[in-house]
Amino acid sequence: MSRRRKTARIVKSAVPEGMETPCEVVADQLETLAREGAREMLMTTLADEVDAYLGRGRYERGGGFRGYRNGTSPRRLTLGSGTVALDTPRVRDIPPGQTPFESKIIRKYPRRSDTIDETFTNRFVEGLATRDFEPSLRLLMGEQAPLSPSTISRLTRRFKAQYEAFDPRDLSDPRFVYVWADGIYLKAGLGTEKACLLVLIGADMEGRKHLIALREGYRESAASWGERLRDCRARGLNEPACWVADGALGIWAAVNEHGPHSAQQRCTNHKTMNVIDKLPRSERPEYVKRLRAVWQADRESVARKLAAEVVRDLSAAGYERAARCLEDDLDRCLTFYRFPEAHWPHLRTTNVIESPFASVRLRTNAAKRFKKTKSGVYLMHEVMKRLEPRWRRLKSAPLCATVPLPEKKAAKVA
Repeated sequence: MSRRRKTARIVKSAVPEGMETPCEVVADQLETLAREGAREMLMTTLADEVDAYLGRGRYERGGGFRGYRNGTSPRRLTLGSGTVALDTPRVRDIPPGQTPFESKIIRKYPRRSDTIDETFTNRFVEGLATRDFEPSLRLLMGEQAPLSPSTISRLTRRFKAQYEAFDPRDLSDPRFVYVWADGIYLKAGLGTEKACLLVLIGADMEGRKHLIALREGYRESAASWGERLRDCRARGLNEPACWVADGALGIWAAVNEHGPHSAQQRCTNHKTMNVIDKLPRSERPEYVKRLRAVWQADRESVARKLAAEVVRDLSAAGYERAARCLEDDLDRCLTFYRFPEAHWPHLRTTNVIESPFASVRLRTNAAKRFKKTKSGVYLMHEVMKRLEPRWRRLKSAPLCATVPLPEKKAAKVA
């Protein structure tokens, strides 16, 4: 008890006039101590660097002449503990041919540590808009910290370089068993129009998923998808065992041209929504269950029988448009039955793309609207590449190596 009372008196006595709670003072003291400790350690290390460069300590003589100390220059550096004021040492009268003194710890021009730069970049990728950096981080970083929107914009220029290295890369390795394709719409450009980003994600022979391509296109037209697939094939993308996409006609026209020997699987989620949209609200819950039962059947023959029953009942109830919608392209919806059963949940839908892009949309929503489509592409690529290492492998991943690829089939025939 006595120790607690003593501590309380010390904290209370440290509270200056006008401060309401001792907790605020303790917190400020801790931050001040942390910054001062960081400053002292940096100043000591800088002094040691000069001593090592000159080969002698301050006020020492002897040894080969390597120059003189020449005072210091004031400088501010933003660290994780805040912004600290430093006096960086200078060296003069360096002999000809000798490398000038330059600190290895504090480089010549940066005003922030590399960790702070990476922290700013991560916060931007995870949803903090440039306009929000200063109000949200000013208290932590200090009044002198460089937190203007232009500072953050300069840091994010690296996204462009990373994307430009990603987009034209060689695609001959690894070889992909399944490839999912989808168009993701992004608020970018002038007016209220949306830009379409054409996305390809593939599963390799070990069941690992990879981002293959991400590029803007003109909606999901056959020309846009055709150009995208032609480019990927030219860079070494193999013809997969199966393409998975929604009902957009553009992607299937492009696949027929650039992957004619691959199987084609249409997303059953999109097919379900297309059918349900043609029914009154009162009928939708029942038919959603029945359609899901079709896709979840344990055999293709059972799925076709259930689908025929749904078509018959829809027609009998007068919902001809819904019945025709289900019949249309039904074969493509049931392609997944040709492949290992463990892979069916992955092949039935385009969730392999939709799921990670749910996280991407959270980030793009924070930006409201991109002035340029390219800016959105760079950011979305950065988010996807950060998510990619955490993507789960396909179920029963070793089975991927047993799925024959079209090119292998052709080689055997030859």
